[in-house]
Amino acid sequence: MELFALDPEVISLETRLSTLHGTERLSVIPALAWHLRQRDCKRALLLVNEAEDLLTQVDWDEGRCQACHARLLLVLGEVAWLFAQLDASEQYAEAAVENFAQLGDRIGCGDGQILRASLCTERGDSPGRDACLKQAQDDFRAAGDNARLQVVRAMQLNHAAWRDALGTAARLHHQFDSSLPLPAAAQAWVSSASALVATFTGELGQAIKHFLQAHHCALESGQIRHAVFSASNAADNFASLGDLDAALEWDELALAQAQTSGWPGTLGGAQMQTGNVLRLLGRLPEAHAILNDALESMRELQGASRYSLALQYQGDVALDMGEPAAALDCFLQAETIAASLGEFFYLLRCWRGQASALGRLGEPEQALSKISSALLRARELGSGDEQIKVLRVFAELYLQYALPAPAGQQAPSASLHFLLQALQIANGIKGYILPSELLDEVANAYAAAGDAAQARHYGQAAAAARDNKRLDDARNRAMAMQVRQESALARAEAEYHHRLAQAESQRAAQLQEASATLETLGRVGREITGSLNTDAVFAALYRHLGQLLDTSSFFVYLLEPGGHALKAAFINQARHHFPSPLIALHDPQSLTARCARERCELFFPQSPRNNPPEHLMGPLDTQSMMFSPLLIGERLLGVMSVQSVDSHAYGEREQSIFRTLAAYAAIALDNAGAYAAAETARQQANAALEALNEARAKLADRAEWLAEEVRKATNQIVQRERETVIRLSKAAEYRDPETGAHILRMAHYSELIARGLGLPVADQELLLEAAPMHDIGKVGITDSILLKPGRLTPEEFEVMKLHASYGYEILKDSSSLVLQAGAAIALGHHEKYDGTGYPQGLKGEAIPIFSRIVAVADVFDALTSERPYKKAWALEAAAAHIKAHAGSHFDPACVQVFFEHWDEVLDIRQRFQDED
Repeated sequence: MELFALDPEVISLETRLSTLHGTERLSVIPALAWHLRQRDCKRALLLVNEAEDLLTQVDWDEGRCQACHARLLLVLGEVAWLFAQLDASEQYAEAAVENFAQLGDRIGCGDGQILRASLCTERGDSPGRDACLKQAQDDFRAAGDNARLQVVRAMQLNHAAWRDALGTAARLHHQFDSSLPLPAAAQAWVSSASALVATFTGELGQAIKHFLQAHHCALESGQIRHAVFSASNAADNFASLGDLDAALEWDELALAQAQTSGWPGTLGGAQMQTGNVLRLLGRLPEAHAILNDALESMRELQGASRYSLALQYQGDVALDMGEPAAALDCFLQAETIAASLGEFFYLLRCWRGQASALGRLGEPEQALSKISSALLRARELGSGDEQIKVLRVFAELYLQYALPAPAGQQAPSASLHFLLQALQIANGIKGYILPSELLDEVANAYAAAGDAAQARHYGQAAAAARDNKRLDDARNRAMAMQVRQESALARAEAEYHHRLAQAESQRAAQLQEASATLETLGRVGREITGSLNTDAVFAALYRHLGQLLDTSSFFVYLLEPGGHALKAAFINQARHHFPSPLIALHDPQSLTARCARERCELFFPQSPRNNPPEHLMGPLDTQSMMFSPLLIGERLLGVMSVQSVDSHAYGEREQSIFRTLAAYAAIALDNAGAYAAAETARQQANAALEALNEARAKLADRAEWLAEEVRKATNQIVQRERETVIRLSKAAEYRDPETGAHILRMAHYSELIARGLGLPVADQELLLEAAPMHDIGKVGITDSILLKPGRLTPEEFEVMKLHASYGYEILKDSSSLVLQAGAAIALGHHEKYDGTGYPQGLKGEAIPIFSRIVAVADVFDALTSERPYKKAWALEAAAAHIKAHAGSHFDPACVQVFFEHWDEVLDIRQRFQDED
């Protein structure tokens, strides 16, 4: 089970689950619930509940049940984490890890450690988070799961980027080759770490690109929470570039996704970023309101870094609104969280904000202490930009208050001392553009010190900087515009690939549905054609039609003797009023009669007339209709129809299913008719024997007359017994190739050979279903030839040979794979390997493999089975015959496999014996 799955795999799991029932669903539910844990929390929880119920019913060993239960605990734990139920989530995670550890499942243990790391992050426990990710890394390495190992390494780098951007950049380059593609699950975190590095090193355009790639990969792999934060961070960088429109667009996207999820931490993070953009836009009341919403959303996560950052943003808003006391309170709370997390960058920002607030509150000594700490930390971090911001706060304090002169002061004033340090640092930063505000402050400081020349020099520099800033702003806007265009193209391409994946998934689902339908039809066909009772045939048809098709009405009409009328043989009992019991074949209004006359299928997507006669459909407002003739060769048995009250209920798939069931019905009804005729003949013979016994008793005193009558009665008995034998032979002939023990044996022989040849399992099953139809073309051979008890004349044999082509013609046009295979087998099973067979004279491997296999199976069983015209051969004689004709009549490879599995051959022969 993967850590994160792509959308097509999730759709495939949903499709598979829809075909399963009862405890079979346990084979899919744990994986589906796991991959829905962020995509759809509610459905994931419902699946967990269902799985827990099924675990009490399934016949699994204890270890397998324990592993399944542990995975379900992880799903519950992650959902609880997302909804900020941290204590409950921790209990689930610990229980899951304990179960996985007992089973020795290192992958499960590692997955549990990732959840525990997430909980540590929410609680502000950075050392705990790092320890959990390290343990997960060890677990995945021990299990040999490289995909998971990549994800957890990328997660570690994502966290490290906040503390050491340059060091993280080196580790990214070392651990992940940017020229090699990564799975989406890992790429989401690698891109996020790369984006943070770019953000902290000032490459904002690259940061946006990386954040947008992280957003797309996270969505694709079901990491919805990470996708939201990536979109928010992209918005923050758009704002830094000055493209506030793009920033708001991405903030709105992140906020919409967060609101859909309902997860407090995710929603609060999106609200926080939106508030910061609104502050930069100067919309301070709106920014203040949404930042309050963010803090309220995250009230259960007050130890998280996001909560600290939201407080910092709220402090910035308070300073801009002239509320230094409120700002100080925000920065103090944020400092407490940042200190516990060990996030030095956030600490530096908190101290700088506190110094600004304290300075405005008339507390210069406290402000000086905070800003001194901030300067020390900025120098430790090596952040030139932050040092400049801190030194400007120093200058502001010394300008406002009479404070002790700083050490080493050589400038005319303390304020100028700090500003000149800021200028020196700025000039040492490659590519750093001096802000005009800093140059204005230096100019004003020189003016206050009475140095007019320097004041004029820096005033001119400030004016030039403002001009340069306009150019820089234009460049930033151009860069932001380019990034927006690239991101739009990337989103369009991602949407295109998403739609392709959906289409492919739908196609796979359709193929799976078609395969399931064919399997069902095969099972239905065996049941229907295996019955010799017409009532049982009708009942089976009605039951299965209701399962496979929308069936409001179903009826079968059979042709009356003489062929002038159709009589209702079966009408489903759901009807309140039956159609006409008898329909004249020449009735011009009856669709049933038309189907019989034209011997063709009729399909109507909606009712062909406003007020159809009763014998069409009865009182129901039938709309969709299908009619099929029941044919055995050219011989019409009757008409079968299925109808629905919905219009357009039957498409090509439904027509194919109905056509197949009609073919099965014709075969079954013909078998049942032949059997009934034979049974009638047997009963007549028994009655004749009883009459003869009575005659013998009555004529005992008249010997000569008795002898004559005995001769007459005997002749009648002989004739009737002969007729009985003929009818029974006819029934056996119908049953032998279609439903009797012969077709069962030869079909299983065929499957055995296919398996031995290494054919795919699907082909083995297809051959098992299709092989029984090899002689279906005999329905087109006249009874005088087909049922002849003796050897056929050469002319008769030529007619008999036509059954191969007849079978092909009957089956070839079907869209069913089984019937198509049956057509190929019917056409080719009398071909010979040396090219002397019929009807096409194919040779060697030009003969389809199914036909070559069936040839061996059919001939062997025919030789070893007793027929009206021959005795059964001994097994040794039949085996010798088959071996002797390998390479001439039979494919040598098929023969070899057949005898390599001789024990299985004998087992099949024993299991499917002819009835006595």
